[in-house]
Amino acid sequence: MACSKRRAFGVGVCKCSFRFLIILLSVRTFADAQQDTTSEADSARIKELERQVEPGPNVQPPQSVPRTSPSLNPDISAIGDFRSSYASEGSRRIEVYFNELEMQVASVVDPYARAEFLFSFGKDLDTGELGIELEVATLTSLSLPYQLQATIGKFKPQFTKVNPLHPHYFSFVDFPAMVNNFFDGEGMFMEGASISWLVPNPFEYFQELVFEIGRVGSEPNASLVQGIDNRLLYVGHLKNFFDLTDEATLELGMGGLSGPNQLGFSTLMGGLDITYKWKPLRFNTYSSFTWQTEGLLSRVRLLDTDVVQTWGGYSFVEYQVEKRWFIGGRCDYSEFPGIEGAHDRAGTLLLRFQPTEFQILALQVQYTDRSYDSDFAQVILRAVFGIGKHGAHTY
Repeated sequence: MACSKRRAFGVGVCKCSFRFLIILLSVRTFADAQQDTTSEADSARIKELERQVEPGPNVQPPQSVPRTSPSLNPDISAIGDFRSSYASEGSRRIEVYFNELEMQVASVVDPYARAEFLFSFGKDLDTGELGIELEVATLTSLSLPYQLQATIGKFKPQFTKVNPLHPHYFSFVDFPAMVNNFFDGEGMFMEGASISWLVPNPFEYFQELVFEIGRVGSEPNASLVQGIDNRLLYVGHLKNFFDLTDEATLELGMGGLSGPNQLGFSTLMGGLDITYKWKPLRFNTYSSFTWQTEGLLSRVRLLDTDVVQTWGGYSFVEYQVEKRWFIGGRCDYSEFPGIEGAHDRAGTLLLRFQPTEFQILALQVQYTDRSYDSDFAQVILRAVFGIGKHGAHTY
């Protein structure tokens, strides 16, 4: 009796399940039909909209508009250099002063040229007065053929590795004695034209040839003057840049110049430079190494038959010990243009803390052995800070 009940119950369940399955299939079929009808209606509406918005034969399609457009305002930056120093000689051996402010204004003129102006506001330590000087005013081409680039205006010529740099670019607080003795404390400026050429070669390295012509800037330096006749200043430099490995590069440069000196005769100079840089692929923000050495030879004509030959050079290393800490050392030897028997020998130690690319704190200790005077020692603490848009430094 129990088995009969279970069979009757099972048959009832099967019948109910079968009916439920039929109902589900009917609903699914109806839904699919409705969806097909809706899809056909949507497709018809889309085609109608496309037909309505389709431009006629005389209607021009809208031009693509860039997401951003270049600003008409130039890029402006300011770089300040504040110093505190101690010197072993002088009436005031301890100084605290604002050394210099550089204001840079740069922008593209049009798709074919770029302009740059750099103003320097510096304090004269002897008079205490603030002076203003236009150090750079250039117009540089951007679209010359045959891998050429031309610059006209006032600029720092491409002679030696460090002369084209501005003080805050250089790792050490001051330029090498070679630059200071043969030119000026911040190097040499000229007014004229410069043309550079990326030399095509079958080898896998970068080669640049630069030729410049003009006159020394309004302020003469120890080796060259503007002159009162038609003689001009000529500068040439060849740079060769090699990728030794993925982590190391080597740069070799050579250059020369010819121009009038203070006695109305000519000065000839030749220079050689070598720079090695290492930066690991892993942890590259924590370690780096730079070794740079260069020298120059000067031939100054004082009379028709009197020529004085002198030379100068330096070598420095800098190692990055931590993410923001650098240590360095430099050796200098430099004679003077047109003077025989006088020279400077100097040793310099540097500790540099660089929180970001916009701020540098540096402590430099220097001792100079002078053949023409007593020895000289100096300690300088420098703080450099920059605001605004500023171009990348030369590698």
